[in-house]
Amino acid sequence: LNKRQALSFFGNDISPIVLEVEFQTKDRLRFRLYDPNKPRFEVPLKIDGPGVTAEEANYEVEFSDDSSHFTIKRKSTGTVLWDSPLVDLFFANQFLEITTTVPSTSVYGFGEHEHPTFKHNMDFVTYGMYARDQAPTSFANLYGVHPFYMCVEPDSNAHGVLLLNSNAQDVTLSPNPSLTFRTIGGILDFYLFMGPTPENVVQQYTEAIGRPHMPAYWSLGFQLSRWGYNRLDVLKATVDRMKHYDIPYDVQHYDIDYMERRLDFTYDKVNFAGLPEFMKELKKNGKHNVVILDPFVTKDEEPGTYRPYELGQEMGVWVNNSDGVTPAVGQAWPPGYSVFPDFTNPRTVEWWTKLCLEFKDVLDYDGIWIDMNEPSNFMRGQVPGCADTEINNPPYTPS
Repeated sequence: LNKRQALSFFGNDISPIVLEVEFQTKDRLRFRLYDPNKPRFEVPLKIDGPGVTAEEANYEVEFSDDSSHFTIKRKSTGTVLWDSPLVDLFFANQFLEITTTVPSTSVYGFGEHEHPTFKHNMDFVTYGMYARDQAPTSFANLYGVHPFYMCVEPDSNAHGVLLLNSNAQDVTLSPNPSLTFRTIGGILDFYLFMGPTPENVVQQYTEAIGRPHMPAYWSLGFQLSRWGYNRLDVLKATVDRMKHYDIPYDVQHYDIDYMERRLDFTYDKVNFAGLPEFMKELKKNGKHNVVILDPFVTKDEEPGTYRPYELGQEMGVWVNNSDGVTPAVGQAWPPGYSVFPDFTNPRTVEWWTKLCLEFKDVLDYDGIWIDMNEPSNFMRGQVPGCADTEINNPPYTPS
């Protein structure tokens, strides 16, 4: 339990806070800083460990007598993997910051970014993390958020650290070498993975957060995709050229061109007349088809004409405003205004699966390319704009 003297300059500082350390497995340690008096949002991902004793663990945890330092070491080598001066810890309602030294400048990770190099530059570089539909640009947030890094220690052992926080956040890499994490909500919930090889680190990380799905064998083949085929004839000519030049090719993708007026779960019966037959023919020749679907749905078609919206409306699957009833409205590819499926709602899974199965009877696709599910919105905020609140205008805006 730590009484806070350090003020964040952003108001609503919280004191006291608790630092809780959990010896989860011999190679996985969890430590979290939270407000003992008031629940705050935590990522709903259960990462349980059987629990081990200090003797069994491959790490050692130390607090300095005056509680000014929190240190984690690799037991076998004594290398300090994490060292936070707790005097530099800030814990306010909308600003949380913690700094740690790292044992070397060989730091990797922090996706999803357009990184200039695989190994990070530690010269006071800041990366913001917030899922955003943003074309790849250096130092800009991209489509996913992975607040995880791996550090290779001077003796070539490796460890990894996950900050399990889903709020807007950033991390600054400094030449000391050290890392400073900042986030504007939730709690500071860290998991440390001991490795000691990079491969072990990744195995321990995916054991905790969930293993990736085994991909279909065909999906590891050569794929062809572009936006702008416009008509089935153009696509046919492309397939013929691939064949003519003997370019190996296993999977054909279909971008939003194939849709009728960019409406999910439809195809353009004029420009793409004959598409179902064409896809079957490709399949007969050993190729596979992947269609794009954009998880936002127009709400402005004529009543009774667009089933995906009406079924979703009936099942109550949209992301709602804070009143819990009115769907949040934005704009994307389809005509008019769009609503956004809430994939944290189990009914949404039912709705989505039903539509995908029905669509499979129309176009016999092999895979779905799920695009712009960040969620993506072409407007600044929603219709009629966002409420003027601290949530929408935080005192600190991450990079």
